[in-house]
Amino acid sequence: MAGRQLTEFEQVLLGMIAAAPSTGYDLKHAFATTPLGVYQPSSGALYPALRRLERDGLLCAEPSAPAGRERSRRRFVYHITEQGRAAHVAWVRRPVNPATITRDLPLHLMRFVMMERVATRAEVLVFLADLRDALAACLDGLEGYLAATSFPERHSPLALDHGIAAYAASLAWTKRTIDVLSRERADSADGTLPPEPAGGTGPDAGGPARPGLSPGRARPSRRARTSRPAGS
Repeated sequence: MAGRQLTEFEQVLLGMIAAAPSTGYDLKHAFATTPLGVYQPSSGALYPALRRLERDGLLCAEPSAPAGRERSRRRFVYHITEQGRAAHVAWVRRPVNPATITRDLPLHLMRFVMMERVATRAEVLVFLADLRDALAACLDGLEGYLAATSFPERHSPLALDHGIAAYAASLAWTKRTIDVLSRERADSADGTLPPEPAGGTGPDAGGPARPGLSPGRARPSRRARTSRPAGS
């Protein structure tokens, strides 16, 4: 998509509306009552972001029919446009950047969730393998820094140890998820694998083949010396 670069919050909004057309109230409620709230920069950011996405042609708004006591309130249902869907798919399929793994990890998890609707199983496994390698490299760097640094105070290494534990947990989750999805993919021979996402653009969907999710990968560290999933 040509034009301005979307914010991370706008990308999350596009994905939510791609999954289900929503009013601003629906979206506000989701951010307030679910873990999605971690992706909202501020409580007042929602409606300006929706207006920007509509102005850019990525969303369109249709008046909703008010009911009950809300008859006097005018609300709009937001739908994603074809241009918006293309921008959403491009964001979901963006390669993992090892240099920004500590900042982008929550967004990578959101992209993983949204991949189920727009990516093939092989593409998801490649994404997870890249995420595994980036986390392993980050973890090796933190452990090396901790081992090589003499700290004058006690709390600094303890705080660093928290970071090591957190990324170790993320790395373990990534490896487990690769194993689960790889086994499901292997079971597809007897028809037990869930179908590919509807409306995909890969060869199985009758559209042009999609390029790989990541043309480049982080150098595998000692923690990432596991075989890549078959077919990735």
